[in-house]
Amino acid sequence: MNIDKKVEFLSDSMAIVSDIIINMETPDPAVPMDSPRPKESGSSDVSFWGPENKFPQEVIEKVENDTELGALLDWKGRLLQGKEVIAVQLVYNPDKKDFDTQRIDDDEINDYLASIPFQRYWREACIDFTWFHNIFPDLIKSKDGQSIATISCHHAAWTRLAKMDNTGTVTKAYVSANWPEAKPGDEYTKDYTVVDPYNSSVIENTKNKKGLKRFIYPVSYHSPGKAYYSLAPWVSFINSDWYEIKKLIPQWKLKFMKRILSAKYVLSIPINYWKSVNKDWDNLTKEAQLDIKKAKVKEISEKLTGIEGVGATILSEVGFDNEGKELPAIKLTPIESGFQSGEHLEDSQEASQHLMRALNVDPTLVGNGPGRGTDSGSGSDKRIAMNIATAILTPYRNIILEPAYFKAKYDGWTERVKNLRFVVVEVELGTLDEGPTAVIKNPVTPNPKKNEPAK
Repeated sequence: MNIDKKVEFLSDSMAIVSDIIINMETPDPAVPMDSPRPKESGSSDVSFWGPENKFPQEVIEKVENDTELGALLDWKGRLLQGKEVIAVQLVYNPDKKDFDTQRIDDDEINDYLASIPFQRYWREACIDFTWFHNIFPDLIKSKDGQSIATISCHHAAWTRLAKMDNTGTVTKAYVSANWPEAKPGDEYTKDYTVVDPYNSSVIENTKNKKGLKRFIYPVSYHSPGKAYYSLAPWVSFINSDWYEIKKLIPQWKLKFMKRILSAKYVLSIPINYWKSVNKDWDNLTKEAQLDIKKAKVKEISEKLTGIEGVGATILSEVGFDNEGKELPAIKLTPIESGFQSGEHLEDSQEASQHLMRALNVDPTLVGNGPGRGTDSGSGSDKRIAMNIATAILTPYRNIILEPAYFKAKYDGWTERVKNLRFVVVEVELGTLDEGPTAVIKNPVTPNPKKNEPAK
């Protein structure tokens, strides 16, 4: 294969030799999690989140460097939140031999769910859970210790669990915005007691500890083999080559535009031109021939550019052979856009589709991503996709609502309201013949007697 040895550097990490692109960039290292049972060596009391204790910070950096990831994670976080959280009661219906779901008329419970602190907890917890599958709810008792006054949420990226004790239980957590440099006991690192959610008597034990006023109730969605921190499934994308491909495509396009699109014309000089104007052409060295070519290009370029080149004309003699065919001469041809063929659009779209698969996001709901794909689905497709997306969120929501159930039992709500449940009200897409574009999906069983005539 004959390859021009001249190398053109498009950036510090990218070069082109002839028609071959060379990527010299070392891919970013993957973002590994902790091992199934992390080694407890070292003097630190902290269980590292990632080998260098900066897994969340690395994830955030990678998300910020991608044009789609942040927006899609935001979309998933808002979808997880739904419209609102409400309290309902399961009431047995002997006629149906099943339970009906009814809203409860309890001012204390309803006021709490509508309060700003709970709204803030729900919002922040859903976002942290979407990103990391780990949340660290912060519960504070009332002054008399008989109720949970507030539930909030520590930033997951700022929280680290302590190492397990000899029973395999985590009893402490550390919160700081300075990981991985932070250390337990320093000025900006706060430590908190962690209660064991796997202990069947955790609520009674917590209530009996009068001196315990504030604690963390850790919540995560189970990841097989992970001892301290669960792993969100979508993280596999940023550890894959598809993330690198997705990042490389816009870099290449930018370099291509700077290198190619800045030129407006292609100057074509026939190969026999040089012999016609240089009688000893064949006797010249390669270097001397190249110098002549560069001088001619410079001469023509100076006539075509700048103020002096305004109105300039190139003399190009045209001759004909014995058959009357035009002999090749110097020609100036306008450059057509190098992107008319859609170069790399398929690669970009394929990388985007891998991302949406990792995030479990239906392209029907958010669009097909960059590229040529314009099929975003019909209204019916979107409505069905939305129903499926919200239907499978229940396991996640139940996990995030665990602290609310903790408060319900701690405060005695479950004794006052039998079969108390917390559910999320959805916004369900409507059809065109229904008028509104969206309606509220009511999780409460309709009352069959509601439309009966009054007696």
